[in-house]
Amino acid sequence: MKRIVCLLICVCGYFQLFSQGVDFKQITLKEALEQVKAQGKMVFVDCYTTWCGPCKMMTEEVFPQKEAGDFFNAHFVNVKFDMEKGEGKELSKQFKIRAYPTFLLLNPEGKETYRVVGGGELQEFILRVKRGLQKENTLEVLEKEYKTGKMTKKRMLDYVLTLQDTYDNERLKVVADELVKRLTSKEKMAKPYWVIYEDSFLSPLTSDNFAFLLKNKAAFEKSIGEEKVNQKIASAYSGMLYSYVAGFAKKEDVGRLDVMQQQLNEYDLPGKEYLQTKLALAYARCNEDVNEMISILEREVQNLPQAELWTLATSLQFVEKKGDKQQWQRVAALGDQFVESAAGEDLKGYLKSFFSRFKKLASVGVYWEDLTLEQALKKAERAKSMVFMDCYTSWCGPCKYMTSNVFPQEIVGDYFNEHFVCLKVDMEKGEGPALAKRYGIRAFPTFLILRPDGSVYHKLLGSGEADAFLRRVQEGMVEENSTGYLDRLYEEGNRDKAFLSRYIQSLLSIYEENKAKEVSAVLLGLLDESEKVDSSYWFIFESPALTKKGTDHFKYLVDHREEFIRSLGKTKVDNKLYAVYYNQLSYILKGYDKKSTIEDVVNMKNEIKSFKLEKRKELSACIDITEAYLKKDVKGLYSRCKKGFKLFHDDEAMNIAFPVLKYLKTEMKQEDDLQKLVLMLEANIEDESLRKYISMNIGQ
Repeated sequence: MKRIVCLLICVCGYFQLFSQGVDFKQITLKEALEQVKAQGKMVFVDCYTTWCGPCKMMTEEVFPQKEAGDFFNAHFVNVKFDMEKGEGKELSKQFKIRAYPTFLLLNPEGKETYRVVGGGELQEFILRVKRGLQKENTLEVLEKEYKTGKMTKKRMLDYVLTLQDTYDNERLKVVADELVKRLTSKEKMAKPYWVIYEDSFLSPLTSDNFAFLLKNKAAFEKSIGEEKVNQKIASAYSGMLYSYVAGFAKKEDVGRLDVMQQQLNEYDLPGKEYLQTKLALAYARCNEDVNEMISILEREVQNLPQAELWTLATSLQFVEKKGDKQQWQRVAALGDQFVESAAGEDLKGYLKSFFSRFKKLASVGVYWEDLTLEQALKKAERAKSMVFMDCYTSWCGPCKYMTSNVFPQEIVGDYFNEHFVCLKVDMEKGEGPALAKRYGIRAFPTFLILRPDGSVYHKLLGSGEADAFLRRVQEGMVEENSTGYLDRLYEEGNRDKAFLSRYIQSLLSIYEENKAKEVSAVLLGLLDESEKVDSSYWFIFESPALTKKGTDHFKYLVDHREEFIRSLGKTKVDNKLYAVYYNQLSYILKGYDKKSTIEDVVNMKNEIKSFKLEKRKELSACIDITEAYLKKDVKGLYSRCKKGFKLFHDDEAMNIAFPVLKYLKTEMKQEDDLQKLVLMLEANIEDESLRKYISMNIGQ
């Protein structure tokens, strides 16, 4: 039986009664008892608290319904009391209310005949209350019958249902365990007794009942339905994992997690992906691995179910004592994501309040103004400073890294807060898209230093560690190093070779590739033949953005290959040529390059013959594999992979082999042959995480 019970740890709100549905009288209990004596009814008492979520759900969603009013108004005089105020305090003691919401059914003498603990959907809730109206289902009658020792299995089931309603777990377990012992295996799997196996208290993950359910899963599915059985199993795992995530388990309990991991892999359960996330959190919590726990939540926060946001947020409470300042900073930033993910305003408020402790602990670093850009520019003008604008997106990993790890540092904050009005703008929200267009933002993170008139003084791209990033900013604040200054000199006609070299490298650092191509063409036009092959200008030919297959720069490199080798050495030139062909082959296999043809790939094979590259065998293998891939020749592709994978290491494994294996996985019928390729490839991979990634995505 599904029950929604809010114990004293719940944090929620309560809203007043709607004017329709159940008619709750604003009277004392004594007055209610007087009315039922005259009307021949019973008293229905709603025992609630203002912070109880299920109480609020019953008030807002269940009791206002017409069907609820038709039933409760006909059978009861209805009253409700806040158990923490006024008369409610005394009633809480009198009736020993321990969980919320609790609903009491009282006879005209004020004696409790039945109680229902926990809310639920209207139809189910009415059925539970109707049970309480039947004298044979009251605790008094059932307890008396049970003590005779002659209770039938059917009546024991009635007793279990009543004890479930009343939330008398201690007594419930005794009776349910006795009933289970009396049942045959066939009866246990019958629909009437599913209430025992569905109950999270009677059949938790570690119980014999749950073990019986797993052992006889197929039979239960036939009797109860696959969906219900899988939901129960998933719920059991989720409940146990919560206890681990909340810190109720110890390091020595990790073995139990290993068992759960094996079992989870066996079953196709609803929400399995989230259960795996929760399992990872449980491992981290048991091991008190603060970084891992934070990292998991950072990755998954946007995917967490609303109902568990509060639970998972408060699981980080131990970080207060176990963490350090950097970890507090990450949790504070993570808290903003939790708040953003929360759907309800109440929950947003609770999350903000909870995470505020971490913001206080991490109260160093860059201070971000809650302003529009125009407001920030005006503030900078008044302060005779500039605006530092962090242009980010919510999905950008390096952006998150800067937010969590760099900007909160004290040394960074001391400099930034003194020199800038600091602003963070999501380039996909609010004014972000317009600003991205205005300033030509195409990569993330991008950082702009703006003059008070909104013009760009300096521009930086990419993340970095605090010291290095701070140094880049400080260097950019020196006018002759700033991108705005370099732009101006070029536009004014400066064609000094040293200046153009510096300008090109500055443009490449901020991904202004089109402009860098333009300036590099100008620079090469100024150089004589001996200068072009000199190491001073090799950065142009070495750049993947400026020198790729099909460009004039690449043609020049190929045509003057011997001169470059004499100037720079064969290894450096070979590595560049290898990278050009290798990158294009990788783009083809990954689907980025949809224009290259089989003929183009065959031509590559002919082109590299004269180069005698140091890694010609590896490159030839990449070409052969790509050619077979484009031909969709599965047999030939398998044969070439079998030969080529012996030569591959980490980089080739990820960029060449992996996309090919994904294709073969969909096309090959012999899984054993595919597995042989995976094992062959893994044998040469040094990075353990890469091996696991390939095995997880391709292997069995």
